[in-house]
Amino acid sequence: MADAVLRETENQAPEKGQAAAAITLLRHEPGMPIEQMRRALGLSHSATVRLVDRLVADGLFMRQPSASDRRAVALHLTEAGDTRCDAILSSRFKRIAGALDVLTSVEKETYRLLTEKLLTNFVEDLDHAYSVCRLCDLSSCPNCPVVCSLQAKNEA
Repeated sequence: MADAVLRETENQAPEKGQAAAAITLLRHEPGMPIEQMRRALGLSHSATVRLVDRLVADGLFMRQPSASDRRAVALHLTEAGDTRCDAILSSRFKRIAGALDVLTSVEKETYRLLTEKLLTNFVEDLDHAYSVCRLCDLSSCPNCPVVCSLQAKNEA
């Protein structure tokens, strides 16, 4: 199923590889600096810069000065990038929904609870959360269990 979801999301991106994840990451975190994106995608700095350059050239990303660090660049989706992100997330949702259609509503709820439990125990820190949740649709998960778990760990 993971391969099918990856294939579907890559088909909606301008290129194979991490482009779909980069686009959806900026939906999660507008203004994300390149260094944070690099860590979330598991790429080298130079590979991330090249990816960002291509996405800027495609009209999907724009670079702006960072409000908090004059040395850094803040990345944002353009309107075209936002539209592309919608297509990526929609294709992901359709593939997953199709796979889960065989489950009853009770089984789906059990699956949701088990997935939340696994993810909250699995994610170690914010960079790891960005990596794990890079293709998530935040509108489907307004009280993200991963974020809540990280906040609870930080408060402890």
